[in-house]
Amino acid sequence: MSEKIMLAQHGKTEFRIVTARNAIPAERHAAEELKNFLGKITGADYTIYFDDEPACETEILVGDSARVKELDCGIDLPALGQEGFTIRTVGKRLVIVGGRPRGTLYGVYTFLENYLGCRWFTKRVSRIPKRCCVELPGIDNDTQVPVLEYRDPFCAGNMDPDWHARNKSNSTMLEVGDMHGYKMEYFPFVHTFDQLVPVEEYYDTHPEYFALVDGKRLKERTQLCLTNPEVLEISINQVRQWLREHPKAQIVSVSQNDCFDPCQCEACKAIDEREGSHAGTLIEFVNKVAEAIEPDYPNVIIDTLAYTYTRKAPKHIRPRRNVAVRLCSIECCFAHPLSECDHVASFASRSWARDGFSNDLRDWAKVCDRLHIWDYTTNFAHYLNPFPDFKVIGPNIKFFIENHVTGIFEEGNACRGRNGELNELRQYVEAKLLWNPDLDTDTLVNEFLTGVYGMAAAPMREYYDLMHAQVAGSDVHMGIYDTPHSPYLSLNFIRKADELFDRAEMLADNSEVLEEVKLARMSIRYLKLTHIPVEDPSRKSLVEEFAQDLKNFGFTEIREGMPLEESIDILRRGDLKLVNT
Repeated sequence: MSEKIMLAQHGKTEFRIVTARNAIPAERHAAEELKNFLGKITGADYTIYFDDEPACETEILVGDSARVKELDCGIDLPALGQEGFTIRTVGKRLVIVGGRPRGTLYGVYTFLENYLGCRWFTKRVSRIPKRCCVELPGIDNDTQVPVLEYRDPFCAGNMDPDWHARNKSNSTMLEVGDMHGYKMEYFPFVHTFDQLVPVEEYYDTHPEYFALVDGKRLKERTQLCLTNPEVLEISINQVRQWLREHPKAQIVSVSQNDCFDPCQCEACKAIDEREGSHAGTLIEFVNKVAEAIEPDYPNVIIDTLAYTYTRKAPKHIRPRRNVAVRLCSIECCFAHPLSECDHVASFASRSWARDGFSNDLRDWAKVCDRLHIWDYTTNFAHYLNPFPDFKVIGPNIKFFIENHVTGIFEEGNACRGRNGELNELRQYVEAKLLWNPDLDTDTLVNEFLTGVYGMAAAPMREYYDLMHAQVAGSDVHMGIYDTPHSPYLSLNFIRKADELFDRAEMLADNSEVLEEVKLARMSIRYLKLTHIPVEDPSRKSLVEEFAQDLKNFGFTEIREGMPLEESIDILRRGDLKLVNT
């Protein structure tokens, strides 16, 4: 067992931070972050040295370096991949070494979290403890390598690269550079058929490039005819152009447009009937694209979707080794774990969804070497609707991993501002579980509530529990387009939630905490407004006050794809478009 280490005592330290002189930018940033946070925690000043300077016994070695090699401490760097790391003590030295580009950076943040108690709850709220003495136990070998290569707790209101790096998210949506170890570069992101073969460019001269449906080649809301050889040639050339323009791209999406109506021509129909799924023509097409680009781009993955009509796995054809399939759970119930509930939302009761998502996941796992998930974590028709899905996030991630999933995109609220509905709590929980699915959700929730809401944490926890109690029954289901009048969002629930928020506001420690409570309360205010009759004389002033608060908080949307002012006008009119999907 390694000996204990006194990192700091009463604002002083004997330790220095050592990194390689040729360290990559993310490793240099890791050393700077360690120096910064250790200084905040202990009050001591830690100096950064290079590995070609004279050594001493009291060092923190950050990243692979000549000094680490001299210690010969048995760290298997290749086994750490791009993101894994090892934390250990060797004599009086602390060693934090990770794979490139992000492993060492993640190792530093994990050390600060697990050994010194730091937390980064939101981009505004952190917990950095103050300690006059920091004594470490001997650390024999704390090695972590993520099971998931792709971990994206997406919420547009928080795309802060520091927050994501500190919580070990490698979201493809981030604007990050070498300091954060870049990201998994995804270009273009999704629904790319129209970018591959644009309707506006080709339809008038080549309608045969597009989906034949009920005897007609569709121009509006169409797909491609995937057995047309010219469509394949144009698509391959476009993928090559994207890769020339985006040389850092690791994944290129070749995926169906966000609508229905696959091609029914004789050639497409024959393949799909043979495969028992419209994924037949899709995978055959994507395989050909992947095969064509592989000699020049052997490390690039071609990504596609198993989405709506392609959700069912094909019977015979197999995705190539350089193809990733991203299975989408859009039709599912998010009140219960996906392994236990195959309820299909009313908007999606079509043939492709009837066999159950869990069966489709298991079938894709049998045929696909690189299986990713597109999951959903908000109500897209009503972003402010309470969405009690926290109790299924952990079980679902474990279920995905058990079925050989290697990447997960948790699609949340796309409002690019403050967005309420406990989204920051949800994003924090997701980030933690995507890195380590064995963590306890309740522990994560409680530490966030305490860190963000202070004295108001108790009523906020009661609200969290109340919200989840509404969907606890096996006969209560929750989809991503439910109305504010759904049974689990009853007037009785609204009344009880209002009382809890009254108490939380009263207990708020300061103006910052009060603002966080009021932000979370916007969900309940929204529900109340959708229940007040239009003819009620008090309604107009309540709507205007609510609208002003939305703007003050920085909301840009309360419904997917709809400008805020348009949504507010609909709410003013009491139009059922905002109440019903």
